[in-house]
Amino acid sequence: MTQISDETETVEVWPTAVVTGAASGIGRAVTMALLRDRWRVLAVDRNAAGLDQLSAEAGSPGELTARVVDLANVQEIVRIVAALPAECRLRGLVCSAAVGDNTPFLDVDLDKLRSVLEINFVSAFALCQAAARRMAADGGGAIVNISSVSGLRANAGRSTYGSSKAALEMLSKIMALELAPLKVRVNTVAPGPTLTAMAAALHVGPERNRLLRAVPQGRYGAPEEIAEGVAFLLDARRSGYVTGHTLCVDGGMFAAGAFEPRLGGEAA
Repeated sequence: MTQISDETETVEVWPTAVVTGAASGIGRAVTMALLRDRWRVLAVDRNAAGLDQLSAEAGSPGELTARVVDLANVQEIVRIVAALPAECRLRGLVCSAAVGDNTPFLDVDLDKLRSVLEINFVSAFALCQAAARRMAADGGGAIVNISSVSGLRANAGRSTYGSSKAALEMLSKIMALELAPLKVRVNTVAPGPTLTAMAAALHVGPERNRLLRAVPQGRYGAPEEIAEGVAFLLDARRSGYVTGHTLCVDGGMFAAGAFEPRLGGEAA
């Protein structure tokens, strides 16, 4: 916490971060890590029950506010930032909310494509834009977008999900260039296979084994491991000279090369 003083009073100013997808998985782990690091966190998700559980388990020294928001509603996204109290200084944004998909390219219909892009890319674009404007007015900050190794390497069955994450990767780099003069840093964290509910639903049977063979460490990551990378990139003391970077937290998957091809019609 910092303080701003004038001749009449001293006003306490809390560093604030907005985290989307905060009710579960990586977003939840990021929220808990930031609370540990003494952030004021606005946790955003459409899962009201998950936010209630998060609020019940969150502890000090940070401060948590939870809000149920449908990220498919762009106007509601912009209101998230506009509603921040004047005494808050927006220093961090983590776009973690995402929907997964493992549909073969020839089976994808345009409604499916639009629904994945709306959450994984369009909502993040709108929130980053609103947050960057607020951060510039507040003196700077850091944005971390949660990408995926599927946005960096071709992976069968990921034509919608992988494309949305690749778009988020490029957006983040362009933002880093344009926002640097405004003292706003932008980076991405690209997880490999991670122990989340979304992964459990998509990575079943042969798909799980195929992914594990592509990870040199031979295991799934924990959400808390991804969160540590995010916390590092948000902390200007530790990463103040880092912007436009993709941090792969993936057990070596990206370094190992392309995903193992799927041959002979093996199921996704």
